[in-house]
Amino acid sequence: MAWRIEAIDTETAPEHELRMLYDLHLEIHDELWSEDPREPFELWEKEIRETPSWRRTLRWAVWSDDRARALALATLSMGFTETNRHLADFDVTVRREVRRRGAGLQLLAPVVAAAEAEGRTLLEAGAPTDTPGTAFLDAVGAETKIVERKSRMVVADVDRAMLELWVERAAERAAGYSLLAWDGPVPEEYLERFVDLQMVMNTAPRDDREVDDWVHTPQRQRENEERYARKGETWWTLVARHDATDGLVGYTEFVFPPHDPTVVWQEATVVDPTHRDRGIGRWLKAVNCLRLMDERPDVRYVDTWNAFSNAPMLGINNAMGFQVVKSYSDYQIPTERLAAALKERRGS
Repeated sequence: MAWRIEAIDTETAPEHELRMLYDLHLEIHDELWSEDPREPFELWEKEIRETPSWRRTLRWAVWSDDRARALALATLSMGFTETNRHLADFDVTVRREVRRRGAGLQLLAPVVAAAEAEGRTLLEAGAPTDTPGTAFLDAVGAETKIVERKSRMVVADVDRAMLELWVERAAERAAGYSLLAWDGPVPEEYLERFVDLQMVMNTAPRDDREVDDWVHTPQRQRENEERYARKGETWWTLVARHDATDGLVGYTEFVFPPHDPTVVWQEATVVDPTHRDRGIGRWLKAVNCLRLMDERPDVRYVDTWNAFSNAPMLGINNAMGFQVVKSYSDYQIPTERLAAALKERRGS
């Protein structure tokens, strides 16, 4: 059947349309991410209304005949920074009741057209492994490029003595280094150095993903911080400094979501390659976790993401007690190939 597809600008759309999209979002959340608390509408609305200045996200919706419900949604998100201008991310979500009736495939048509118009030659998408999302991506010819794991650590089960030992050993293994800590925005005196340090994430495993190094700037850092603050998020940053050069050589971050005091997200943990094998990663994570245990007794879980291929970081996380919650497969497909696949399916 032919579905009526309409573009929707979520920055200006009326609230009642966003609430219909939010209802679709909740159905998918409950199907795929039931281990996480539901995000309230007000926070979700801020997320989709406030796009970073260097990104542009386009959306297309399929509505019910009476326009009382959103049945499906497709998105195309494109970055406009110094690198990766050949890439775009897409996503297609369809309610269970209307799956296998062509809505997902038809929604890909405007996605591909917009990507081609912007010169995006490679498309990326992902879904929890072995779900309808990965079946859909397999069916259209996309290829798995890297598989990630979402992991959860139960704070009550953490071996505090082990963390304290890691801190003690750092006095010898990481002699000549010290720690800096701040909550919230980066202090101005460290801004440029911390932005440079974040780009060490470019050394993380990519497996078969065709992607260039990403570039960060002080301006984007400040914009991100402002967006997080408007959503009510708070965060702790712990940084390792090489005392002899005053260089920042590693960091780790906790992010606290405003809608659930029992969960914290372990974000990036990074150590510059020239300063590795000194226990700095363990030191950073141990100190932050010990502070969490002392100052945030309501936090029950710590969640994080890693590539399955990131053996060094998984070695630390597994020792701390992180266990796999689910697997997530990241795909890529050339825009031209996806366009050809859609054309072939229409012809059949």
